[in-house]
Amino acid sequence: MFRSSTSRRRFLGMSLGAALTPAMLSVLSSCSGANKSASHGGREIKFAHGAGLCNMPLFYSAEKQLFSQYGFTGTAALTPMPADVAIQLATGQVEMAVIPFTNAIAAYTQGASFQIVAGSGVEGLIVVAKPEIQTFADLKGKKVATFQADTLDVVVYDYLKKEGLTYDDVEMVYLGDSTELLNAYVAGQVDAVSHIEPYATKAKTSTNGNILGDGTDIYGAGYPDCVLAVRNEVIEAEPEVVKDVIRVFFEAQYQIENNFEEAAQTTIDKYYKTDMESLLAAAQAQPPGVDIRSQRDFMYSRAQSMKELNYINSDLDDNFVNFALLEDVIAESPELWERVKVKTTA
Repeated sequence: MFRSSTSRRRFLGMSLGAALTPAMLSVLSSCSGANKSASHGGREIKFAHGAGLCNMPLFYSAEKQLFSQYGFTGTAALTPMPADVAIQLATGQVEMAVIPFTNAIAAYTQGASFQIVAGSGVEGLIVVAKPEIQTFADLKGKKVATFQADTLDVVVYDYLKKEGLTYDDVEMVYLGDSTELLNAYVAGQVDAVSHIEPYATKAKTSTNGNILGDGTDIYGAGYPDCVLAVRNEVIEAEPEVVKDVIRVFFEAQYQIENNFEEAAQTTIDKYYKTDMESLLAAAQAQPPGVDIRSQRDFMYSRAQSMKELNYINSDLDDNFVNFALLEDVIAESPELWERVKVKTTA
């Protein structure tokens, strides 16, 4: 039933590498403008995405049609599994994506043509364990389930490293989607789970489990999880479109921060397969956050953990993160930035 970490790592590299052959990248670059028009009118942008609360600015914007005020539509494309987000973005199936930044790192270092332009959601990487497991040291010899090469994977590695442990001391179990991950833990098939909200809250309440860590004690408050990534050809040819998407995300962040219950009612069932009680309880653990300018170095520093895990074998260049358009939006539309709660203030 479960797949080993070694074979999964090889599969990750092979699948994305195969998708990013030079010939494929050339073809995708030449045809990527298929949905472009002279103006925003009639423009549709397809976004790949995950399933956690860090995706809520996208989900809320799509359901509330916030993109329409700028003359285009935003569509949350079907993304079967978390790992597919990077592949859809890297191969040009979508122009933009809300993606865990570590998945973006893995794709980028294999030749994908995109940049991180803004944030989407912060914090919320939560490790939940059975009641008898009190600390990360207690995980030695235990099964820990999560997603491959995800921020949820890296946070477990970083916690274990802090305790003087490695992945050789635990059995990592990599599963495919949020529901499968939650169910494996609740059913007792694994001893701990590294999960996003609202599923981490459900995991804890369903088993009376312990939260071993939520990332803030080792990463600091406001660390990013999901980010907004945009293909390079869109950034170069349509910077105003990208800026308007960032504006929409700021608007969504403001509305979510000020009425999370309405946001939950708007997105539950279609995007979040959980109960309303769990969704509402998870609200504070993974808030939206578009302005993550202060977190650039943090994202780059996590690439070192990914190298140690053999997910990447090269360093990130300076182009991976490009906050120039985010800076433009803040300068041109300061009212959008001023009214949100989570943001860079120094």
